[in-house]
Amino acid sequence: MKRTHRPQRTCLGCGARDDQEQLIRLTVTGPDQLAVEPRRGRGGYLHRNQRCQQAFIGRKGLYRALHIEVSRPAKARLVGQLAGRNWE
Repeated sequence: MKRTHRPQRTCLGCGARDDQEQLIRLTVTGPDQLAVEPRRGRGGYLHRNQRCQQAFIGRKGLYRALHIEVSRPAKARLVGQLAGRNWE
């Protein structure tokens, strides 16, 4: 039987590991700016559910992952943008 490798990533909101394809990739695009970008620059991953996105605002996982400080308002702006998207 052939084995298939499925990349695992850690969610910055809940801290759980999951398949990379199940997560949204976030990147720091500038000072205190975050964006959803699939393949540019240093990034982290976040589940698509609202619970993880709200937890992401208060956690310091982004600093631990990227060694860059991003303010809570910048994180809240990104979560607000994610709320309007359809993730199918």
